[in-house]
Amino acid sequence: MVESEVHDRIMPMEEAVKKFVRDGDLLSIAGTGTPSPYAAVHEIVRQKKRNLTLIQAGSGQETEILVWTGCAKRFIASYQARVMGGERAFDRGISKHKVEIEEFTNYTVTAMMMAGALGLPCFPAPISLVSSDIHRKRTFMGKNKIVVMDNPFKDGEKMALLPSIISDVAVVHVQRIDKYGNAQAWGGLASTKWGALCGKKIIVSAEELVDHEVVKSSPNYTIIPGYKVNAVVIEPWGAHSTDLTGYYDIDMPFGMLYYVSSLGGDESFQAWCNEWVYGVSNRSEYLKHYAQKFGSNALERLRVKYKPSSEVNYGGSYQSYREMLGITDEMVEKSPDLFEVEVK
Repeated sequence: MVESEVHDRIMPMEEAVKKFVRDGDLLSIAGTGTPSPYAAVHEIVRQKKRNLTLIQAGSGQETEILVWTGCAKRFIASYQARVMGGERAFDRGISKHKVEIEEFTNYTVTAMMMAGALGLPCFPAPISLVSSDIHRKRTFMGKNKIVVMDNPFKDGEKMALLPSIISDVAVVHVQRIDKYGNAQAWGGLASTKWGALCGKKIIVSAEELVDHEVVKSSPNYTIIPGYKVNAVVIEPWGAHSTDLTGYYDIDMPFGMLYYVSSLGGDESFQAWCNEWVYGVSNRSEYLKHYAQKFGSNALERLRVKYKPSSEVNYGGSYQSYREMLGITDEMVEKSPDLFEVEVK
C-alpha cells in the first residue's frame, strides 16, 4: 500500500460520516453496550442522516439518540438497555417516527453478523430457537428469519438456519490503530468484531494512533485488518460515557444525567442533545465543554489504573516474506518490476 492511500484514510469524523454514511443505509453499530462508538453516532445525528436501518446485538444510548432524532426507520437488536423504568426518549421516538422494531437475541444477531463477515449466506443455530417466539412471531426485514431443514450430517435431526447480515457501513471504536488501519481491541469484546466486519465499509475511531511495529508486536489484538477499513479517525474519549478497557471507566454521573433527561420528556431530551450533540461541532469541542462544565480534571478521574497482561514470547513469528528476505519499501518503490535479491 502506497503512502498516499494510507494518509487518505486518516480523516476527521465529520469527513468519514459524510463520505461513507448514506441515507437509507443499513448501519451496524459494533459493540454490545460498551464500548460504544459515540463520536461516530453523534456525528451521524449532526449530519441528519435519514432512513437508516440500525443493527446492534445489544443497544443503549447510541440507538436511542438515532431513533429519537429521526435518523432511523428500522431497529434490529436483542434489547435496548434501560437503567430505570418510565417512558424514554427511545419510546417516544419509536412512536413519533413510526420506527419498525425487530427484536431478537444476542446470539441470533451476532450469528447473523458473523455470517455476513465471513461471507456466508446463512449461519446454523440451535434447533431450540424454533420453539421460541423468535421463530414463531419474528421476521427479519419482512422475511422469514429462521429456516428449518434436515441436518445433512445426522439422520433424523433438524437444524435451523439464520440469514446473514451484510451492512452498508459499520462504525466501531477501539483502543488503538496504526496508519494502515489495523485496528486493535481487547477486553469484553462481545459482538464488536463481527459487528464491524459485517460492514461493506468500516469507519474505525480509536483512542490513539500507534506505530505499525506496536501492532506487529501484539498481532492477536487486531480484530479488524487494515485492508477492510475505509476511514481511520483518531478520537480520544470516543466511547465516552461508556468505558474502554485499558483507558477509562464508565462515567456514571454523566450517564445518570443523560437518563434523567431522557425520562424527563422531549423538551428535556432536546436540551441534552442541544448541549452535547448539536451544540458542539466535533468530539474535541465535546471534551472542551465537558471540562468547562465539570472541571478540567473530571475526565482524568475516569482514567483506569495500569494493569498489564502477562507477557508472551512472539520471537521469530509474524515476519512477512519481505522481512525474511530483507526487502525494504525503498527497494520495492525503486524497482516495481521483478528483481533479484541476494539472500545471505
